[in-house]
Amino acid sequence: MAGYSKLYCIGDEGGFMGSDGINSMLFQILVGDAGRQWLEVHYFKRSVKPLGKITKIIPKGPNHPEALLDACIAFFPDHFHSCLSLPYMRMLLATEKCIDFDVQGEPLGWNKLRQEALPLFKQLSIWEATLKKVEL
Repeated sequence: MAGYSKLYCIGDEGGFMGSDGINSMLFQILVGDAGRQWLEVHYFKRSVKPLGKITKIIPKGPNHPEALLDACIAFFPDHFHSCLSLPYMRMLLATEKCIDFDVQGEPLGWNKLRQEALPLFKQLSIWEATLKKVEL
């Protein structure tokens, strides 16, 4: 069986310092669970584009601590435009639809990009929701 267990919403803070939650959602990252966990993207703003054609990443393991950072880089590379390693990664992954960190390992140079991206990642406004079925 496979299904979604969690999602992350990335966008702007509503109200004063986010007191009204998220307002103007850029995209969502859905976390799927099956034999392996995966993260996939759903865009709300058409101007937001992924790295290459990537729509899914498979982290090194379930709930891996780098998974959300990796997903944000892959799904929202324009936010990380000042990272010196990004142009190389754009070229390397231009036609890729998925990055499989688990079986294939990280792309050559990804860890350097991850280090450059971390301060920019911390500037994003991200909301997390664990999905639970509503009993009616």
